[in-house]
Amino acid sequence: MAAGLGADLGVAAAAFVGTNVDNTVVAMAMVAGAPLERARRIAVGQVIGFVVLVVVAAAAAAVLYEFSTAVVGLLGLVPLAIGVRGLVGLARRHPGGEAEADAVPGAQAAQPAAQKRRRRRPEERAVGRSLTAAALVTIAAGGDNLAVYIPLFRVGGATNIGVIVAVFTAGEALVTWVVLAGGRHPRARGAMERLGHVAVPILLCCVGILVLVQAGTFSLR
Repeated sequence: MAAGLGADLGVAAAAFVGTNVDNTVVAMAMVAGAPLERARRIAVGQVIGFVVLVVVAAAAAAVLYEFSTAVVGLLGLVPLAIGVRGLVGLARRHPGGEAEADAVPGAQAAQPAAQKRRRRRPEERAVGRSLTAAALVTIAAGGDNLAVYIPLFRVGGATNIGVIVAVFTAGEALVTWVVLAGGRHPRARGAMERLGHVAVPILLCCVGILVLVQAGTFSLR
């Protein structure tokens, strides 16, 4: 009995760790690149995204539904779209636009602070600094989660499912702590302050492309 429980714990822990490293890295990067007041929102969004994946996997297991891996891979378009939007926002914030304002004496000083904030906002929001963006990215990168979690839930038995839920709950609590602690660390924030406006969109694009490639979506017919 104890050996069986230990094996179930080990399998559930391995499944959780193996499918959540990418989500943890992305969420931490989003927290590090966002204002501190948005850190908890991003962490909550990551939790919501993970809960959605688990619920979908459990429901699919209950009705014996098989997801097509290639179709699930289409979710990779979400982080790819958010990343591309961020890069487009950076391209629009071209030095030429600021240089034009600098060329007119006193023009920059005459601009209201609120107007400057509005001009920066598209670029800042494009990299995904919200609860919704974090949840969508987590779900979109969850093709491997579904592929692993559905068979786990299909094993059946109240004890086995209880072990999975307990391990996933503890694991997600640890991930949330890591995301907030790592993302709010001064060194991480310093690095993201210098590079985050470029690094986060590129990271999201890479995650999206990786999901599409691993799922075989490009060969979808």
